[in-house]
Amino acid sequence: MPDAVSILSFLKRIFDLCMMRAGPQDMPAARSWMVLSLTAYLLVSTLNALPLSGFWAGLIQAVVETAVLVAWSYGALALTQHPQRLVQTLTALGSTGAVLGLVLMPQLLVLYHAEATGGQAPFTAVGYLITLGWMIAVFGRIFRFALDLRQTWLGVATALGFMFTASLLITGFFGGAIGN
Repeated sequence: MPDAVSILSFLKRIFDLCMMRAGPQDMPAARSWMVLSLTAYLLVSTLNALPLSGFWAGLIQAVVETAVLVAWSYGALALTQHPQRLVQTLTALGSTGAVLGLVLMPQLLVLYHAEATGGQAPFTAVGYLITLGWMIAVFGRIFRFALDLRQTWLGVATALGFMFTASLLITGFFGGAIGN
C-alpha cells in the first residue's frame, strides 16, 4: 500500500499532467497505480452517466468507454512500437480522465437538469465545451509523448479518435433509449 508521501506525489503528477506541465513518462510504471487510475476513471464515468442512464446502464457504458481507452492506447502504442509505455500511458490517461471527469460532473448535472426541464443553460454549455476541449488537449499531449509524435495535432487527433470510437460504440450499443 502506498504511503501518504507517495500519494501526494502521485496527485501532484496528475495535477501537472492536467496543467500540461508533465507527460506520461512522469507517471509511475507500476500496475497498481494504473489499476487505481483506471478504476477511478471507470467510477467517475459511471457517475457522470447516472442521471441519464441509471446505475447499471451507466456502469456498462463506463466499462465500454474504459475498455476502448485501454484498447485504443494499446493499439496506438503497438503501432508506434512503444508497447512498453502502456502502464504509464494508461495511468496518465485514467487519472487525468478521472480528475477532468470530476470537473465535468457539475456541468453535466446542470445540463441534464436543463434538458429534463426544457430550460437552457448557455453558460454551462460553454463551460462544458471549454472543459471538454481541455480534456482533449490533455489526452492529446499524453498521446503525443507516449507515441513519440513530433506534431501536437497528431496527439490531439489520436485523443479525438479515442473519444469518437468510444462515443460510436456507446451510441451503437445503447442508442438513445437508455434511461428512458
